[in-house]
Amino acid sequence: MTWFQNLADALVKLDPQRLPDNDETRAVVLEHIPKSFTLAELAAHSRTAIDSLSSEKNKTNPKPTTHQHVLSAITTCLRLGDERIQTVPSPTDGDDNPDDVAVRELSRIVARAMAPVVQSVHSQELESDEEADETQDYTAVLQRSRNAADPGIKALALLNARANLSNHTLANDDEVLVTLAAFTDETDEWVAPEVAAQARSLLQQLLPREAGEQFIVNTVLQRYLRPLFSQSKPASVTASGRKAEYPERAGIGEGLPDDSSKTKPWKFTDFRAIAIMSWAVNESDEQLISKHWPLFIPVLLILVDDSTTRIRRRGLAILGCFLTKFPSKTLHDTGLAKVFEEAIFPTLSFLPSLTPEDECVQLLTPAFTALLCLASKQSTAAKDSKAKDKMLDKILREGVFMAYFHAKAHERVVEVLCQQTSLILAQMGIHAVVHLKDLIPMLTGILTDPFAPLSPATLISAIKALEAVLANCWPRIPQTPWQDEIINGLVVCWLNLVELETKGPQDKLVREALIHLTKVLAAVLKTRDIKLSNEVAPLVANQHSLKTLFSE
Repeated sequence: MTWFQNLADALVKLDPQRLPDNDETRAVVLEHIPKSFTLAELAAHSRTAIDSLSSEKNKTNPKPTTHQHVLSAITTCLRLGDERIQTVPSPTDGDDNPDDVAVRELSRIVARAMAPVVQSVHSQELESDEEADETQDYTAVLQRSRNAADPGIKALALLNARANLSNHTLANDDEVLVTLAAFTDETDEWVAPEVAAQARSLLQQLLPREAGEQFIVNTVLQRYLRPLFSQSKPASVTASGRKAEYPERAGIGEGLPDDSSKTKPWKFTDFRAIAIMSWAVNESDEQLISKHWPLFIPVLLILVDDSTTRIRRRGLAILGCFLTKFPSKTLHDTGLAKVFEEAIFPTLSFLPSLTPEDECVQLLTPAFTALLCLASKQSTAAKDSKAKDKMLDKILREGVFMAYFHAKAHERVVEVLCQQTSLILAQMGIHAVVHLKDLIPMLTGILTDPFAPLSPATLISAIKALEAVLANCWPRIPQTPWQDEIINGLVVCWLNLVELETKGPQDKLVREALIHLTKVLAAVLKTRDIKLSNEVAPLVANQHSLKTLFSE
């Protein structure tokens, strides 16, 4: 057993949360490190240790040493600097300095160990007739990467510092940069917030603005993502990313999802892909996207069409961000507005009981967000001045109303629908009056439900949605049946709260929201010289508890 393996094994016995940053750890591990070693020796030992962890033998007989401990051992050795690391002089024949070569090799070893990628031996197993369970693979890789991320990022920072001393940089190694970019977003399950901050800082050092744009276009989109997604091409667009006028139709038996590591390596083996796509979209500005948008389109459409909830949800979120930067004119001229619309709308039908409520809630918000962004582009992109209104009408009818009709018994779904209703109405403005016959019965129905107070969050979202109705449709409310229906909803909801005698912090917020809604209604009625207090006087006289609700 080598000194490096002894060092990694020694780190197993220490608290992982303290690796390898304090004097106690340093004293324990120094006895396992030779007085002098070269970076080439460290690279060779590290490679052997990582390979042994990925071997088939260690899959059936796992050792306590993990990738985290190996990377911690590398970091510990690198921190010693010239104290124990022996510098190798440059060769006289002009070849690369051995230390520079070792730094590059070590950086690749570290990137490989921390990357959320199924190890090579296991990838071969996935190609067998019996496909391994996706969730099991994802969870195992996620745990390994999350544990290895902190020492891995620190090791890369130390290696970059050594590279800079010899006028070299890790920025020339695409594999290292791709892996590093996969750790910049704390919303990814394998990334802790502090690790994401470290990764972003290091990546900014390695990729200045201009170099970053070239890296996104040439490395990420063309050389990394395109091969991974090449077997999953969407039929709705051409190879150039434009709308396909005559999409290929699948024959009998074709078109069924072929989920395997061969057709979808980005889903089953290289989990960096989606995180990298997200990073590329976030880092791209409008100018870059306007020039290279065809490289983004196929990947985006594949992600939003995937059957796995976590992937579809992330794809919708990435698409929403992309649409904010996508030129409106290009969106219309290429026909992609319709392509995106047809890609997103099916998600709104992922409702209980066919879709679990938790997954439904995860999908609805990013789907509505992407559609609203798409609708906002219609006003400037389309020649038809009413294109935006038509799009918003469709979102409300086929999104909110349809979903409410099918899933009104699921309070969390209803909460999301009410939240999205407020956002949709804010864009529709006065045009929303055509939907009053559906909006007000839906929202007052939520308020008058006797069990509504048991779900304060849903109730508050419904109250705010009704407030949005008043804010945008106020000319059509006074002296109409809608006026009386809203008052009825307020009264019944308040009396239900009083009857249940709930006094939690959320219930206080519900009461405050109802009182505020009452004041908004009073202001709307005042535009027609109607005093709300006169309208509700008989009700208040009969139910004294309503005085608080209608107090001026």
